Amino acid sequence: MSVRTLMLSATVALFAVGAQASPPSGGATSISSRDAAAESGHGARVDAFVLLNAGSRNVEMSGTTDDVRHARSLRTDDEALLYVRQGGAAYIIRDAATLQRAKALFAPQEALGRQQAELGSRQARLGGEQARLGAQQASLSYRRVDDAPREAESLAHQQAALSQQQSDLGRQQAALGRQQSELGRQQRDLGRAADEQMQMLFAEALRSGLAQRVD
Repeated sequence: MSVRTLMLSATVALFAVGAQASPPSGGATSISSRDAAAESGHGARVDAFVLLNAGSRNVEMSGTTDDVRHARSLRTDDEALLYVRQGGAAYIIRDAATLQRAKALFAPQEALGRQQAELGSRQARLGGEQARLGAQQASLSYRRVDDAPREAESLAHQQAALSQQQSDLGRQQAALGRQQSELGRQQRDLGRAADEQMQMLFAEALRSGLAQRVD
């Protein structure tokens, strides 16, 4: 699937920072590197993400082309990778289970996208048929009938038949358009749900130390 941009709308659920170590004698608090990473992202929302599939240039993403380029620059041997930008920091996740969960978030959208593509092909075929009929109508309109009543009547019947076919095709196009509109609505709903789950997935990965900060 080609790159495509999804608008993030969900808010990351707050998650607890891991327990701190006992403070040293000077009274300062020591925090593990994992807890420090979690604390740095506490309550923040994901600004962009790029999911790269193993052995493929296809991506699932929300962000900019710069995010895609950055994610690909961090990739090794076409590996699967989840790149996340949050605030002024960027992270990568290579954990197989997390990547599988991330990929599963977008499976319903991919299936819906295939339905939209099929509908688009049907609309294109109908459009071609409408164009062909339009050319026939134009050709008939330029024919001279002079004073031959029978020829004039024949042309009128042909024009009427073509007009009826155009009307039928128009109704089919309108029906397909309504289906496309409904699929678009479903696609937006799925996108919002996937974005919300991506926010929570990253929060969990950050908390558990699976997200590696890269800048």
